[in-house]
Amino acid sequence: MAKPIRLMVGLLILKHLRDVSDESVVEQFSENAYFQYFCGMEAFRTDAPCVPTELVEFRHRIGESGMELILKESIRINLLIGDHRKEETQGKDGKDGRGRKPDAEHTAFIDTTVQEKNVTFPTDSKLLNKVIAFCHSVAEKENLKVRQSYAKEIKELKLVQRFRGRKNSKAKVRKADKRMRSNGFCCYVDLTF
Repeated sequence: MAKPIRLMVGLLILKHLRDVSDESVVEQFSENAYFQYFCGMEAFRTDAPCVPTELVEFRHRIGESGMELILKESIRINLLIGDHRKEETQGKDGKDGRGRKPDAEHTAFIDTTVQEKNVTFPTDSKLLNKVIAFCHSVAEKENLKVRQSYAKEIKELKLVQRFRGRKNSKAKVRKADKRMRSNGFCCYVDLTF
């Protein structure tokens, strides 16, 4: 007795998707409701849909061109479903739910939210140290005599700031940050004229 085309095509697609043998796909069909729904069954069945050799005969009947047609059609249907979903998610103004206009199909979106950003805030000690080093280099380049360089104190404060992540040093680090910002290290260098 002939089997429905949807059943046989569905079994072939599942066989290739799961990379299993004909016997295995027939066995899994009787245990998996999703497989049965995919193959067009309206109610759950516990019996085997066909004998595994019927899959071999069906493949011989449709040939290589038939297998290519099945592949092309499944790709076409998936693209149509994807286009339909895009139309549903896009608003009246042609933008998607995030307020962006859709790009070409060849655009790849990469989520970089977990990558470390190259952003430095003005309160970061690293930036304060850069500003102090820059002020010292300008003074050196211009041959300006520095009355007080705060080199020893800056070195000690950098050492304290180095242990920012430790639980018992939060107060010391906060105090060192405040000292770096407020003492005038980063705003100017004491110069003698």
